[in-house]
Amino acid sequence: MSQSREDYVKFIYETGLEETVANKVIANGLKVAPPSVSEMLSKLALEQLVEYKPYHGAKLTDKGLIMAKDLLRRHEIWEYFLEKKLGYQADQVHELAEVLEHSTPSELADRIATYIEYPG
Repeated sequence: MSQSREDYVKFIYETGLEETVANKVIANGLKVAPPSVSEMLSKLALEQLVEYKPYHGAKLTDKGLIMAKDLLRRHEIWEYFLEKKLGYQADQVHELAEVLEHSTPSELADRIATYIEYPG
């Protein structure tokens, strides 16, 4: 899945949890044009990651919730690893983890979590 799709799923989760998030909120939050939001939400609905009502917004499905939680877990594992094991400053790890979370398979994240004795 593309990083862009994952960003939408993660944003909807972080913003609305289990509530519907309006297209405008998504557009502003992700800094994209409203027509792009409508197009992406339609694609995510086809993949059964969101329930989407045009002009109203989207809510994550169970499948979308699982994906969002996995993305957040990978992000947190990378932040912890970068700061606690590689000595990065706390204010440096977020942006790096944002990139790494998208290219890390769940199995690798699991192995890193075990290796670093990740508490989460």
